[in-house]
Amino acid sequence: MSSLKYLPGRVIWRMPFPFRLANAINPSYTLRCVLYHDISDTTSTFTNGLGVTVSRKSFEDDIRFLAKYYTPVTLDEALHPPAIPKRNYRPVLLTFDDAYASVATEAAPLCQKYGVPAVFFVNSRFVGNQDLALDNLICHVANTRGMDAVNIAASEAEKSPVNLNSVNDACGEFLPRVWGAQRETFRQALVDATGQSIKELAEQAGLYMSLHQLRSLASFNFEIGNHTYSHVYGRNLAGNDFAEEIGRNKSTLESMTGKPIRTFSAPYGAAIDLPGRLVEYLRQLKHESAFLVESSVNNPGTDPMRLLRVSVQVSSNADLFSELEIMPRLRSIRDALFRRPASASPAATQARVAAD
Repeated sequence: MSSLKYLPGRVIWRMPFPFRLANAINPSYTLRCVLYHDISDTTSTFTNGLGVTVSRKSFEDDIRFLAKYYTPVTLDEALHPPAIPKRNYRPVLLTFDDAYASVATEAAPLCQKYGVPAVFFVNSRFVGNQDLALDNLICHVANTRGMDAVNIAASEAEKSPVNLNSVNDACGEFLPRVWGAQRETFRQALVDATGQSIKELAEQAGLYMSLHQLRSLASFNFEIGNHTYSHVYGRNLAGNDFAEEIGRNKSTLESMTGKPIRTFSAPYGAAIDLPGRLVEYLRQLKHESAFLVESSVNNPGTDPMRLLRVSVQVSSNADLFSELEIMPRLRSIRDALFRRPASASPAATQARVAAD
């Protein structure tokens, strides 16, 4: 199925004038936004199974493709496009989520080599490797102790039997339904299963940027954005949670970098994780834009507080063309036909992901 979904794009890519043909499907597609996380030739017990790692070669191939066929833009250029764009102007905004050190060590030099600016959405809690993101902790326990250990921890948090079959189940189905004390119980039970402290695990993993690396990204034409303090589902935020997760991360990152934080991306990227109450809070804190991971088109009327990105994990130019040019356009037609709302229910979001 995953191979078949690229077939239309592969066919069009091999035809004359593929971008013109793509434009005929939906000519209103303007800003392309692409998303990466971890750029590495290897995975560890902390990342194997999360599906966030792209090899250095694949990433360089992608960046070379973007630099050749698109106009890489900064956040300012993305939010304020030219009134009369040049011929073949196809703006693309490169983004990264989380706080992986590989963005600084591997991705940034390649972006500089090809003249591609970027926005890096960071969770400040993990900068410096003194703490570990819950996703990476789940992954590590699953890889070293097995899913039974994850299920025991989840059952302890919910006080009833839980049967999760994979890391994706734990991160995508279980985490959204636990919050507050339940989430902390789950987290501590996972830590206890390792027999180590959270600081020891974080230092062992060495996944995240140092403060020096974070600050150095400015020289690579990277802008830093808000990704919540501890990488949480936005659907669960209410009351004081906004100040703790959004406001705290913004102020901490501004203190770390000495620069204003003016953009946000919702962890996990579903529309339900950017509810109206969260958008209003972001506006109060002077955020100018916010991003989801809903692989559809941004057009001239797209709300800058709900910009859509494509999460890229492909291995050829034809498939990258399909991911960026064909599939978003086809999804926009499908969504228009079914009149899908901007913010769907969890069940609808899960169904859409499965369908994609």
